[in-house]
Amino acid sequence: MPLFDGRVLANTEIASDYYQMDFSWPTDVRAPSPGQFLTVRVSRTAVPLLRRPFGISGFIPAESHPADPPEAIASMIYWRRGPATALLAGLEPGDTLGVMGPLGVGFPAPEPFSVPILIAGGVGVGPILFLANTLAAAGYAPLLLLGARTASSMPRVNAHHHVQVRRSTDDGSLGFRGTAIDLLEQTIGVVSGRLEIFCCGPEAMLRAAHECAVRHGLPAWVAMEQTMGCGVGACMACAVRVNRPERYARVCTEGPVFRSTEIAWE
Repeated sequence: MPLFDGRVLANTEIASDYYQMDFSWPTDVRAPSPGQFLTVRVSRTAVPLLRRPFGISGFIPAESHPADPPEAIASMIYWRRGPATALLAGLEPGDTLGVMGPLGVGFPAPEPFSVPILIAGGVGVGPILFLANTLAAAGYAPLLLLGARTASSMPRVNAHHHVQVRRSTDDGSLGFRGTAIDLLEQTIGVVSGRLEIFCCGPEAMLRAAHECAVRHGLPAWVAMEQTMGCGVGACMACAVRVNRPERYARVCTEGPVFRSTEIAWE
């Protein structure tokens, strides 16, 4: 797996306890695709011992911006919720970050002329934002549905101008009142064309998106969020039950993106 030290370029709070970190990406490491992830060593000491996995929220190739020496820029969105992410939140421009990636299987391309509906909740906004901007640059007109509990926990995102962004909050303090899945149901009812669903967020949201897709006869892909010990398929900590003969799949290697019907939802 590619291992490198990324140089922190920015580390910005984009909502209450949500941050976006931009860091350098060597030109000799292959570019990530939406849905893939990386693992980070957050400290040079033995504490915390394990690397932490994060979805990739953006990527700018070296040839798309001036830099000397040439380097690409990657981004990740994370939630400060424990000692490891508190250490990340304390990093400043010029600090280094131990990165392993890109890892895993990303999102497939939608069918030509389809309408991609992208749903994100929590830190799932990162992979979905990367997908939305990539699809918009490729000529699609994706709909991006973002869900949060309140306006203060809704991350500010930098979306391509061809991405239509709709927001929902549980308390109605910003945008649509209800969950992201409630907003998805409403959106399906008013948008015409061949629809495809892409989702990343808490497991309850993924299952609800799957059930919604099945009700409407739509294809859906989900990026699973699991606890990962190694990130490379060795420890089996991230295995999920699937509807396959082998019964289990490792999220870090066979995923994190699966067709929603592949998952044996509990």
